[in-house]
Amino acid sequence: GFISSIATVGAMGARAKETPSLISSAVAGATLSSLATVLQLAMLLAAIHPPTLHALMWSLAFGGVSIAIYGLVVTLRSLHKNETDIYKPTKTFSVKTALILAMVIAAALVASAALKAWFGQAGLVVASGVAGVADVHASTISVASLAAASKLSPESAVIPILVAFSVNSVSKAVMAVISGGKDFSYQVILGLI
Repeated sequence: GFISSIATVGAMGARAKETPSLISSAVAGATLSSLATVLQLAMLLAAIHPPTLHALMWSLAFGGVSIAIYGLVVTLRSLHKNETDIYKPTKTFSVKTALILAMVIAAALVASAALKAWFGQAGLVVASGVAGVADVHASTISVASLAAASKLSPESAVIPILVAFSVNSVSKAVMAVISGGKDFSYQVILGLI
């Protein structure tokens, strides 16, 4: 989840679809990858602009705690299931999927840069949302850098970052539906809400 939570959700969904007895473990992995996203955002903000982290402190804390609690519940539930297939080797990494994800990230970042150039500060929220389709970290870095350069107040940085985070969560939900099907996606989406 520290590289790409969306890719992790996709890999866990594929694993759950391929081996249905592993659905609980796959849901746990997908859910905890979202916790990794929250932790990374906090670390990035602490490194780039601590006042922006302070402005987002409660949102990140409540989001992180709720994901951690749900992740713990689904992890404990998965430990009590008879999942003998957990050690069965699989091909969870797909070069094709990785290339598609890279292209989506690149397209989102180019679109984000274009929106920022065309609409200036007013386009920041839209640009953050567009970039959030594939990656919340790039938007967070960009917005926090603007705040660090005093081109944006920490309070004004909150909305674009939360928009990127929210859109990214929707992307994870869509990936869960596409990769893992109804049962997997239902349980993962509960952890995203």
